[in-house]
Amino acid sequence: DRQIIHMRFVEELTQAQIGERLGVSQMHVSRLLSRCLTRLREGMLTGA
Repeated sequence: DRQIIHMRFVEELTQAQIGERLGVSQMHVSRLLSRCLTRLREGMLTGA
């Protein structure tokens, strides 16, 4: 999760570029990012 977040927001890679690096499709990267960001939001809202 951290690796994907880092590549997307620190390295500013596109989902397609992340997919190429990880050997997965852009759609899979999209789903992973969505899941990661949802967990981050929930953690921030609950103060975890």
